[in-house]
Amino acid sequence: MYPILFSTPWFNVYSYGLLIALGYALGTILILREARREGLNSEAIFDMLLLQLVVGICGSRLLFVLEYTPEKLNFKDFFAFEQGGLTFYGAVISSFIFDLLYLKFRKIPFWKVMDCIGFGLPAGIAVARLGCLMNGCCYGTSSDSPWAMTFTDAGPGGHHPTQLYESLGAVFIFLLLRYLRAWRRNYGEIFLAGTALYGIIRFFIEFVRAENPVVIAGLTMAQIIGILALAASAVAWKKIAATKDMRVMPNLDTVEIRPRHD
Repeated sequence: MYPILFSTPWFNVYSYGLLIALGYALGTILILREARREGLNSEAIFDMLLLQLVVGICGSRLLFVLEYTPEKLNFKDFFAFEQGGLTFYGAVISSFIFDLLYLKFRKIPFWKVMDCIGFGLPAGIAVARLGCLMNGCCYGTSSDSPWAMTFTDAGPGGHHPTQLYESLGAVFIFLLLRYLRAWRRNYGEIFLAGTALYGIIRFFIEFVRAENPVVIAGLTMAQIIGILALAASAVAWKKIAATKDMRVMPNLDTVEIRPRHD
């Protein structure tokens, strides 16, 4: 593993932080490209994504502390980011709530913007998880499979490269959503489909993910959130389908054309 890509007399460049930054930058570029394609206010959305970065980091840290080290839920330890400790779902949940409030305040169509995010988010995840792989964190359980990898913090022997599993899963979601664009009927479907697919993929990856504590019924926090995300996506999909204002191509009234008689 390569947690430190290179060092200088003044600072170190960490693979984890760099690849997360690159993933967020890639996601932002794709989101803004979709926003311009949909005729949305790309400057307002860019401002949202900048603010969302701070909100997402804090939300990611909060869920990690609540799940793993609740005794550190104080001002000093909460902001000790150098100790590590971020969770993806914490960033997603906090960012979703922030985006809802921000877009409502700016009077920008929420689900139309969320579809733009749905096109960019999987690409960002794919890159960011490579940072976990190079950092040697978020590894899996012991494995003797041909693709098993060794991780310093995991001890001797091979382990499932769950970071790589998730990165490849995100690439699959990204490509599938691009393919499904032609069949989208309502705004919001791309984001909801991506959320549901990620929840399913992450649910099964958790079975070979090491160190994630079981919360209830033999399931980890990520699996519980994944189930809830899948259910919420199904409910939202049904609600959107019943709302004519969400149509990508609005229904047009039938016009009767009569022959002209001179």
